[in-house]
Amino acid sequence: MTVNDTIQKLAILYADVTGSTHIYEKYGDVIARENIGTCISIIADVVSSLGGELVKTIGDEAMCSFPKPDKAIIAAKEMHEALRDASESGKFSIGELHVKIGWHYGAVKYRGNEIIGEAPVTAQQIIKLAKKDEILTSSKSIDALSEELKQNARFIDSLEAEAWVGQLKVYGIPWEEDKDVTRIGSLTSVEDVTVHKALLLDYTDNQIRLNSEHPHCHIGRHKDNELCVDGKFTSKLHAEIVYRHGVFYLRDNSTNGTAVYFAHGKSIRLHREEEVLSGHGTIYFGGTPLNDPHAGVIFRCVDI
Repeated sequence: MTVNDTIQKLAILYADVTGSTHIYEKYGDVIARENIGTCISIIADVVSSLGGELVKTIGDEAMCSFPKPDKAIIAAKEMHEALRDASESGKFSIGELHVKIGWHYGAVKYRGNEIIGEAPVTAQQIIKLAKKDEILTSSKSIDALSEELKQNARFIDSLEAEAWVGQLKVYGIPWEEDKDVTRIGSLTSVEDVTVHKALLLDYTDNQIRLNSEHPHCHIGRHKDNELCVDGKFTSKLHAEIVYRHGVFYLRDNSTNGTAVYFAHGKSIRLHREEEVLSGHGTIYFGGTPLNDPHAGVIFRCVDI
């Protein structure tokens, strides 16, 4: 089959139903196919309404294309909103369904009816990092968005790109505002932060040092965590801190969220989000200084 060498740009978006294996195991093939089919139909309606194309479905995953990146990000948000509304209105017999979304705006070619090239390869690489209800994309895609649509994008990770030589910088884009969550940072925030050699975590009589040799720390109530925090509102597997390229990232994975109080007076609250740690301060995993004062972990970024 010949390849059309004409190169054009498209936004390729993958929407993948999360937990589909569990759905098939719990409810059986007939009910699972029916509910996932309804989910895909909702996604297709969103794509069509924004001038995109449902290219194909691969089991519980939909591959979509949009001529403009702005349409892709609007579609991604509307997919999550439409599935939330469908779940709440009882359209799924199993209760609710969720998807994760990864997309990239870049070059494509055609092999017959198949779309190949940078955009689909990179979108597939990105969606592998996504979790339930997330929208992830690349810095290249962010650069192509209109200003109002790129405002809340947050750096997630940097890894070797599969479609080109160099780094693929992955960003997350929130679609649902939570009144209890304060989102800070900008597209350049990670690039502007000061790199550090180590992060010290102090809790009761324990101190943990994170650096290039020990770059990862899981935090929660469960004894298997590197740092066990016995807070009233702390989840068993509450959060994690990862050291990447001289920067320490705090990622909340909990139900109750994580509060960070910086020594300079600023505070943030994370819920299923990631933020850069800099300077020093105190982290409360699930609670606050008022309702769980003994669950605070002191952190310090140091250069020794």
